[in-house]
Amino acid sequence: MVLFGFGNVLLKVKRARLPRPERAGGIALLIAITAVLAALIGNAMLNPVYLAVFLEYFIPTIGIVAVMLYRTSILKGLLYLLKHISDKIHSIVAFGNQTLTRMINDINRQEFVFFTKDDNVAVLNKVMIYVTDNEQTRKLKIVTILSDDDSVSPGLEQDIKVLDRAYPDINIDFVKMHGQFGPEIIAKLSKEWKIPPNFMFIGSPGDHFPYKLADLGGVRLII
Repeated sequence: MVLFGFGNVLLKVKRARLPRPERAGGIALLIAITAVLAALIGNAMLNPVYLAVFLEYFIPTIGIVAVMLYRTSILKGLLYLLKHISDKIHSIVAFGNQTLTRMINDINRQEFVFFTKDDNVAVLNKVMIYVTDNEQTRKLKIVTILSDDDSVSPGLEQDIKVLDRAYPDINIDFVKMHGQFGPEIIAKLSKEWKIPPNFMFIGSPGDHFPYKLADLGGVRLII
């Protein structure tokens, strides 16, 4: 009844010239709407249980009507929400992908060092197997330290070439330098190459090796 009264008011405002057989005055409409509202409020105060039952049916009905009337706007809103969520998820996935890729590349770029002095191919092969099975790196420096009057034996260089072909996934860099193997040169190369000493290896030292393993700053031993 209240809505009927409001409908009449809208007709007077929006369609004043529309012909109709019956007309109601503005004051009469105001009195009618006020009376109906007063009756509704009074009944709600006297019988709140009835009001609750009414709302249980009224609110879902109004919700369905609102969805039907504004379904295009609702769908546009859902589309915008999904796009916003999709953009956020895409940004998170892209950031995670870049981060994980960078971490993998950092691990694979980490170089290892093996110090050798005329080790045979069997020992060098043990090094390659160890690195392949236990480390994620794809780079290995094989370093030989020579005294001033020494030279690299042709057999060592040939063995390294064989290993380079046998392990194509690992980039082998053969480094020759003059000096005296010991803690000083390990510390120097670690700083220069930015490779921690615990990423460096040696084979089993002989009886006349002048240093203890602990003196080498964390260099690991491959037996």
